[in-house]
Amino acid sequence: MSLDPLVLAFATSRPRELAVQLADCELAALEAFFAQLPRATAATLAANLPSWQLTGLMETLPPAQVAGLLADAGADEAVALAAHLHESRYQAVLQAAPADERGTLYQLLQFPSHTLAALVSSDFIRVAEDTHCHEFCDDLAGAADTRAQPVLVVGPQGHYRGLLNLRAAFARKNRNRTVGQVVDNVEPLSGLTDAATALSSRQWADHADLPVVDHQQRLLGVISRAALERVAGEARPGEFSIDKVLTELASGYLNTCGRVMESLIGRP
Repeated sequence: MSLDPLVLAFATSRPRELAVQLADCELAALEAFFAQLPRATAATLAANLPSWQLTGLMETLPPAQVAGLLADAGADEAVALAAHLHESRYQAVLQAAPADERGTLYQLLQFPSHTLAALVSSDFIRVAEDTHCHEFCDDLAGAADTRAQPVLVVGPQGHYRGLLNLRAAFARKNRNRTVGQVVDNVEPLSGLTDAATALSSRQWADHADLPVVDHQQRLLGVISRAALERVAGEARPGEFSIDKVLTELASGYLNTCGRVMESLIGRP
């Protein structure tokens, strides 16, 4: 069945508006629709889908079609698509690509693995900005998962709005207000940022986890400072660190104390 020319024209000229209309579409129907689109049009439209929907689409599309989307996408769009492609599919996508496109795709797929987009965690609570505080508090009180997790507020299409302070959400004066009205405007990190650069953010002084967004401010997940320090430490093992110096000094001091005690009372 051929695609209606009017639909194709709408997809080409207004991809963001069409992505909104497709937000509730089942993945199977979405996959069939994308199969009828030209590769460049499909790539632009895919980059405008909500993050959760794009992740699902990149998991279900055939490898050859994914390779086509990545090859025909614009620079920012290609990075956004690659950031939503699971690493387990890299090899199949590269093998399905034409020989003359594999070099470019290989570089593209290697790039996100060194950025925050590949390091984000889903250990957070997502809440829509129009949810009332009392509704959120009731849901949170009845949740089986009691782990302490950051609460991220999102708008339409999964666009990040801010972090929710639980104290503000539970305040009696805010019960009938929406979470979007009491949100903390914490600046997100870009998914294209590398770990070492992200560690320089001053917001780590107030937060253990920070949100990560794509180039359209859509929420990708959260990243912890501990995870960044681990990754950056592996990439820069010899870099000077005052924390490392203090740790080594403390370790040396304890070793010295141990040797003094051994000389006084003897090793058992």
